[in-house]
Amino acid sequence: MRLSTYVHFALDELLQMKSSHLIQPTDYDTFWAARLTNPDGALAYPHLLSYLMSRQHTDGSWGSQIPYVHDRLLTTLVMVLLLARFGNREHDQVQRLAGERYIWQHAGQLHYDAHRTVGFEMILPTLLTEAREWNIDLPYVQLQHYEGERAKKLNLLPAEHLFGTQTTALFSLEALAGSIDLQRAEDLLLENGSMATSPSATAFFLGQVPDWRSRYPKSTAYVEELLAREYTGLPTVAPCDIFVRASMLHHLYYGNLLAEHADSLKPYYEYLRGHWRPEGVGWASGGLRESDDTALVLLALKRAGYEVDGTCLLAYERKHHFAVFDHERDPSISANLHILDALETLPEQERPRVREKILNYVLHARRHGTFWSDKWHASAYYPTSRALMILSPHVPDEMDTTLRWLLFTQHANGAWGQYMPTLEETALTLLALLNYHRTVKSIACEPLHRAAEYLITSEQPFQDRYPELWVSKTLYAPVFVIRSMILGALGLYHDTFGK
Repeated sequence: MRLSTYVHFALDELLQMKSSHLIQPTDYDTFWAARLTNPDGALAYPHLLSYLMSRQHTDGSWGSQIPYVHDRLLTTLVMVLLLARFGNREHDQVQRLAGERYIWQHAGQLHYDAHRTVGFEMILPTLLTEAREWNIDLPYVQLQHYEGERAKKLNLLPAEHLFGTQTTALFSLEALAGSIDLQRAEDLLLENGSMATSPSATAFFLGQVPDWRSRYPKSTAYVEELLAREYTGLPTVAPCDIFVRASMLHHLYYGNLLAEHADSLKPYYEYLRGHWRPEGVGWASGGLRESDDTALVLLALKRAGYEVDGTCLLAYERKHHFAVFDHERDPSISANLHILDALETLPEQERPRVREKILNYVLHARRHGTFWSDKWHASAYYPTSRALMILSPHVPDEMDTTLRWLLFTQHANGAWGQYMPTLEETALTLLALLNYHRTVKSIACEPLHRAAEYLITSEQPFQDRYPELWVSKTLYAPVFVIRSMILGALGLYHDTFGK
């Protein structure tokens, strides 16, 4: 099959969204459903415990394929707690002890990660408190400084406001164990029954009462519908309908694949336009609004010819950068890049100031004057590839060092990958290099050919599992977004070289 034929066939399949899940289940989110019990004390979903036990890594940890310490340590801790409560076989205790050993060995390595996972400093102290109650032997002294960080974070969201309105804190509701006003929390459940579109927070909420099935039928249905789609567990966020559609369109645009699939893409644009609000959108319809997905939706609609007004993005402007949410501690490189990409949707008089502010922030945030890291992704190739595509039209002479870094960090097999060679990082980097090659200046073609060959010979753009690189409460993999990256890269490669 010719590459062009394959890409368009695969894209048609992708756009039908036939897969049962848009985001892979995570061990962490699944844990919160696995610990739910019936009124008689028996596990409500016993198959989840068996599945999670089979997921232990050889080093004793649980979590993503990527050895990201925040992800592995937090997920291992919840699994140790699960086995302490419900493990009743000798083998269960062997696995639990291996998990405890991992935590002891890696508690001092958290600083090696470029960014924390979402809510880590809030969730970890709460879980350690529960571990103490079970007399589990863990490095409490080594980790006790997170208790102070938790207190500082709560000061940003005073307790009296936590259950007064929708905030990002609700996404990590499990961090507030022991201090939850159930009635006020119930009032903040979304229409679909979820707590802030978080399956783990929703499952935790259900676990606060023994009669959760009858008391919260919509939230129960929310969890069980997700388990029906993916029997082995829960994703880190659901729904994610805006994020998936807007991100896919972003990669297909840079892959030069939109025009030939205009008819198939029309429902996507109409969906985004139908959920657009003057104040912007979030990753999910009905979810908390934020700047990142708002910028991506504005871009998608403008590129499709719709009239859009990006004035709402100005609400996220801060002194030196643009925020994703209110009460945000760390800014996001990729969100600022997406807002820069959406510059033409802003009022004309605002554009010069916004442009200079974002360029100044992003260029000064570059590590060693070479690459970027971002709080939404564990790999430096995600923000760096985006920066090469989005910054090049503004500051083409500033990108030489970044370009060389990308080319010299390619693996011998043609792939890219910070922790291991992956299809996702290879596709992201190839897409960025091809755009640079076409729009800024020519680069050596041999690395591009080797990268494309890696993607093609892998023949797995539609594999069931991808290494988890995206950052939420733990690492996760947005399956459809990753597939759009791969097809975008292959599409642009064929458009460039005709091979």
